[in-house]
Amino acid sequence: MRPSEIRERVVREHRDLRARVERVEGLSRATLAGTTGSMEDLRSEARGLIRTLDAHMRWEDEELLPALASADEWGPERLRRMQSDHREQRELLRYASGVLDDETRAPELVARTTLDLVRLLQDDIEDEEEVMLDPDVLRDDVIGVDVETG
Repeated sequence: MRPSEIRERVVREHRDLRARVERVEGLSRATLAGTTGSMEDLRSEARGLIRTLDAHMRWEDEELLPALASADEWGPERLRRMQSDHREQRELLRYASGVLDDETRAPELVARTTLDLVRLLQDDIEDEEEVMLDPDVLRDDVIGVDVETG
C-alpha cells in the first residue's frame, strides 16, 4: 500500500472508532446516572469497541508502523513512540476486559473503567492523527535532502 492509502484507511477507521467511543461514553454516563438497562448495553458495546480497537492496532502494527519507520529521519522515533502507545493501550484493554467480564464488579467501577478507556482513546486518536498521520509524514513522494559540508 502507498503511504497515502495507509493514512486514509487509518483516518477512516478512526472515524468509526470515534463513533463507538461516543456510544460507550454515553452508556458509561447513563450507568453512572443509574439508568436501568444500560449496564448490559455498556458491557456489549465496550467489548465490541475493544475487539475493533484490537483489530485496528494489529493492522497498524503490520502496515502503518513500517510506513512510519521509513517515512523520514524521524521514522525510528515515531515507530518507538507508536509501539509504546500500543503497549499501553493493550494493557488498558486487558484490564478493561477483565472488569467487563467480571459480573461481580459494581456497575460504577465498570462505568468508570470504560470512561477512562474512552478518554485515553480520544486523546490517542487525536495525537496519532496530529503527529503520525500528517500528510507531510506519510507521503507518496520521497523528498531527498542533499547536505553539503564545508
